[in-house]
Amino acid sequence: MDWTFLLYILLSLINFLIAIYVYARDPRRLTNKVFAFLGGTIALWTLAIGHAYNPATAGLLFVRSAFASASLMLLGLLTLFFVFPSSPFPRRPLYIFPAIVSLVFCGLAFSPLLVTEFSQGPSEVLVSYGSLYKLFGLYVAACLGYCILILWSKFRTATGIARLQLRYLLLGLLLPGIAITITNLFIPLVFTTSRFGRYGPAFSLIFVGVTAHAIIRHRLMNIRLVIRRGVTYLITAAIAGGVFVGLVGFASTIVNARRWDPTLWIEAGLMLLVALLFQPLKRSIQTALDRYFYREPYDYRKTIRQTSRTMGTMLNLTPLLSYMCDVISRTVRPESISIYIKNSEGTDYTQTAFREFLNDESYRAPDMTLAGSSPLPRLLAHTRTYVLVDDFERMSPGEDTREILSELSRLRGQMVLPIMHEEELIGFIVLAAKLSGDVYFAEDLDLLSTLVGQAAIAIINAQLYQEVARVNEYVAHIVSTMESGVVAVGPNGTITLFNPSAERITGLRAVEVRSDNFHRLPAALAHSLEATLNDGQPRVQAETTIPDIVGRYTPVSCSTYALRDRLGTPLGAVAVFGDLTRLKELEGERRRAERLASFSALASGVAHEIKNPLVAIRTFAELLPERFTDEEFRGDFSRVVIQEIQRIDDLVARLRGLAVPSPQRLSPLDLRDPIEDTLALLRAQLEQKKIHLRRLFDPSLPTVSGDPAQLKQLFLNLFMNALEAMEPGGELTISLNSTSIHNTCTVVATVSDTGSGILDPLLPKIFDPFFTTKPRGTGLGLAICRGIADAHGATMRAANNPGRRGSTVAVEFPAAITMTVAIKA
Repeated sequence: MDWTFLLYILLSLINFLIAIYVYARDPRRLTNKVFAFLGGTIALWTLAIGHAYNPATAGLLFVRSAFASASLMLLGLLTLFFVFPSSPFPRRPLYIFPAIVSLVFCGLAFSPLLVTEFSQGPSEVLVSYGSLYKLFGLYVAACLGYCILILWSKFRTATGIARLQLRYLLLGLLLPGIAITITNLFIPLVFTTSRFGRYGPAFSLIFVGVTAHAIIRHRLMNIRLVIRRGVTYLITAAIAGGVFVGLVGFASTIVNARRWDPTLWIEAGLMLLVALLFQPLKRSIQTALDRYFYREPYDYRKTIRQTSRTMGTMLNLTPLLSYMCDVISRTVRPESISIYIKNSEGTDYTQTAFREFLNDESYRAPDMTLAGSSPLPRLLAHTRTYVLVDDFERMSPGEDTREILSELSRLRGQMVLPIMHEEELIGFIVLAAKLSGDVYFAEDLDLLSTLVGQAAIAIINAQLYQEVARVNEYVAHIVSTMESGVVAVGPNGTITLFNPSAERITGLRAVEVRSDNFHRLPAALAHSLEATLNDGQPRVQAETTIPDIVGRYTPVSCSTYALRDRLGTPLGAVAVFGDLTRLKELEGERRRAERLASFSALASGVAHEIKNPLVAIRTFAELLPERFTDEEFRGDFSRVVIQEIQRIDDLVARLRGLAVPSPQRLSPLDLRDPIEDTLALLRAQLEQKKIHLRRLFDPSLPTVSGDPAQLKQLFLNLFMNALEAMEPGGELTISLNSTSIHNTCTVVATVSDTGSGILDPLLPKIFDPFFTTKPRGTGLGLAICRGIADAHGATMRAANNPGRRGSTVAVEFPAAITMTVAIKA
């Protein structure tokens, strides 16, 4: 097997392993995901090039695969430069367009438009390119130039570690990127030879290695580690070597009493080597130096693990922030720590925790507020990363830079860490300089960034807990002061809420029924809650009665609703019921007042209607003695008396119809039946006046509970009024349909005519007894209809037809199903 093919396999494996390693460092970080994708495409491209140049495996498929993976490499590069170091996924047209072009070229790579033929020559691969190859080359060059432009623009504005990472990324891009483009694109494009294409994958290793280093390492060099180890070894060697040389020299002088021998230095050197390996001495000196010059070392993993475990159990914000101060003080040892949290109004940041370590670690109450519009919060919200004073001091002076430095000086801050949640700045931590005078190193930044990330979640949880506690307290206060009874049950039927009004109405005590099953409640409430728990449907304003512990029944209006979360998962049910005792009393008083008013109007109307025929009879009776012998007068007298008595008899019959007795038993029926029976009685009159009849009946009507005879009387009066109001050739429209309002089903019957209509000021009076617009009407027809409707629990209303002649009377009947549910409830 060709050794170059083994090299390709090795390079592909290295690229792939580096990509996996970078991704495994932080799988949730977008930059790591994009770099893993880029490393994978480079590995595929290297593998395809290796197979294409290997005589044993060469083929057109691998050449086209190399072009396809190269297109994906461009997509990975472009995405990496857009998101690096910590930007969100790009959704701008300047990214979407080249990304789509890369995907299109990836698909076209397997067509003759890029590569048409392939053959293996004696010393090189012979490839015949398609019509889009030059366009692909121009796109690659433009895309690389665009990537370098993006990287350069970010490099000019970046600071601190981000600037250092971009410098490495720029360095890692220029050399291998240009080399790969020359060997695998421009030379084949200009000189039509692919001899040097086999060397392209070797340059990819430089790019991947340098870029991975820039992402993984936050800083290039840990100076503190160098000084710490170097000084430790130097002091250890000096002490051990000096002590040994002194002792040996002193002993030799006393014992031998002669000059120094050269072997003394050999012995000293050997013993010095032993001293360097003397670990207890080295560790003691190292610990002393750490305590005096720097700080005691901390265990990164142990600190993160303990902090995560502890903060996950803290739901009070003040102890949580105090614990954060403790953790930071034990690790990086700053001179002071200030934690600012966004206030409830969401405009300013208030100093919620402060700790100072220069004077025996004393506390100080929060006493500072920072406006959200000030430069530092705006910078943190924009960059979403930490801010170091050293980075700003090296920047060119500007108005914003001076303001931020002034604000950091006022806050005594050497470093500021933003506390982010869902791209929102909810707070920040201000750290002063270290007590050791040292800078914040890479492991410090790693630790603090991780701690702040965990703290952000813990702070949000604590704030949500406090908010939920406040809301629960607020809701509990509202529920406790409500006049209506409120009972809530869980999905298993356990009573979780029982407010004081529910205690008053039911006579049960909350402490006795809470955590008990809902069957402990009165039957009316228990049945409604059980039905809602079973089917999830609400029961709205169902009137029922609830007995108390002494047997008194209280009329209530009860509504039950299912409780669900945002995903629709059942959480239980709630019943809200109000005491209707006072309302029923007011309704009774209103009905008595209405009856008195109706009786007064009725008495006045009856007196008027009876007085007219009596006047005629009295007039004839007074003239009868004088004209008794007049046969014609006697005939007129006999006719008038009989006629007026018949009129009084008709009035009495109408009055008996006005006093509609309550139905003894309501049975379910179809409203179409009494309507059709009534129309059959009026068929001759309809044909005589040539009235056009329209029936608009809903085929799926629910039944209503009613008395057939009374309903025929109701519709007969309505139809007769409509016939009398219309001229010959009119149109009578009868419609039946069902509606549902607040889960209450009703059947609506409407009767529309094309007559002259009703004057708007008279509409409210047409259902009053003895009110009529007809020359010879009694004014009792619609009043009788209103009484029948009331007896059936129906409502009546009248209105003129909008935009055309005539009027419409509508009668709304409750459906028999709704009435049955209300009775059961």
